[in-house]
Amino acid sequence: MVDNSNAYPDIDDSLSGSSLDANKSLFGKYTTEFDNEIIYIDSSDWRDSNFLKFQIISGYLVFILFGLAEQTVGTLIPKFQEHYKINDIQASFVFLASVAGYFIMAFLSDLSHTNLGVKGVLVMGTVSMTFAYLGISTYPPFAAVVFLYIFHGVGLGSIDASLGMWMGKLVDSNEVLGILHGCYGIGCMISPTLITSLLERKTHPWAWPQYYLVLSCLGAGCVILMIVAFKNETPKKYRYTSMTSSKSTSEVELEDLSGDNGSGSTSSSPPVDDDSLEHSSASFGEVVRSLQIWLFALFLFTYVGNEVAFGSWSISFLTRVKSLSYEESSHLTSTFWAGLTAGRIILGFVTLRVFNTELTANFAYTILTFLGYFSFWLMSLGSNTSLLYPVAFFTGCFVGPIFPTTIISSLKTLPAKYHTAGIGFICAFGGGGGAVIPFLIGLVAESPLGLDLFPVIISMIAGLNSFMWVVLIKKYGSNYSANKL
Repeated sequence: MVDNSNAYPDIDDSLSGSSLDANKSLFGKYTTEFDNEIIYIDSSDWRDSNFLKFQIISGYLVFILFGLAEQTVGTLIPKFQEHYKINDIQASFVFLASVAGYFIMAFLSDLSHTNLGVKGVLVMGTVSMTFAYLGISTYPPFAAVVFLYIFHGVGLGSIDASLGMWMGKLVDSNEVLGILHGCYGIGCMISPTLITSLLERKTHPWAWPQYYLVLSCLGAGCVILMIVAFKNETPKKYRYTSMTSSKSTSEVELEDLSGDNGSGSTSSSPPVDDDSLEHSSASFGEVVRSLQIWLFALFLFTYVGNEVAFGSWSISFLTRVKSLSYEESSHLTSTFWAGLTAGRIILGFVTLRVFNTELTANFAYTILTFLGYFSFWLMSLGSNTSLLYPVAFFTGCFVGPIFPTTIISSLKTLPAKYHTAGIGFICAFGGGGGAVIPFLIGLVAESPLGLDLFPVIISMIAGLNSFMWVVLIKKYGSNYSANKL
């Protein structure tokens, strides 16, 4: 073990030299040598570290780009069909390509983190996204667009799994993750209105590929941001933290505070036995054999798929079935994403102040989500489309907190050895639903009943989500521990 008093010169400007040594144990910051590398461990409490705040904000900015990119496809489906002369099934191949990328990351999440570290995975994800959008901005053939969306899926899967796992272990994880996924909602909320305003301008309207050039420029900025913000998140640090996470919270807290022994002296970092750590983190094989992980992953698969499908196909549904204009339809979709953003940010602070646990909170959110989608279906049968706006907003509010609350619930019910590979798999596999279900709805759209079935399918999947959460509570609720993070 080594003690480096200059390990965090940029974490808190008020801490330098001996003052860092005096406050290191208090803030949970320390350095250690692991596998011939100096590992920098920062506080997990954003209040205690300016650098951690910078990392969190950087993650938020990337998730805004995530939302902008994710909702771009749904908004541009009518433009794709007009430009490439394709039908709904052909347009849906974009979603299928995206899910291929997502599933690649679902199955390689732990392997990629082990070999690249959190920084490497985030850089790989942002580079992959940027490459995809830059390619699409060149007016390629539709087959090339589909191929490039594989890289889009790899990018989103990398970012989703990595930041979800990393932030899920921070102090105030409900709030921090809620805002993270709220930033995704901000991107989704902005995208339809922004694209419509640019493409439907009366003077000098944009062509749709130009918007992808904007995304690629934003992506390039995010690449630089990830390199700087996560510079200390190396592969060896990932391996070290993965192994130490198998210890109970009480043990970790005692070790973090062991520098203060009552005499005012401080020690270096908590001792770690390399041999004892070798088998403390679950392998990928163990992860995919866990029924509990698969249940969480399938729950998120259907939940995310439903959320993205609603945002992706609602514009087509409203223009074709309800005869709304392209601009009106995009505004209604933005209303849904505005509700989702508000729900993720606000309800993240409400969850444990109203409900006993995240498990009961998520059950309430899934029921209210089902009622929201069902109400949208009923309202869409009538002729008064103005009622769809408040319904879409309030539905989005309750859809919003489900993803972050599910991540926290899985962390508090899964054994500690699954907290790295398992959470990464759950996030990436769950995110794949955001491509599969929109693709399946595209298949339905070409059937004789067409998009008339869209709100029915959305409601049925929401009902299935509620049932799946009841199964999770019944089967694993007894494992819940508020002290597992």
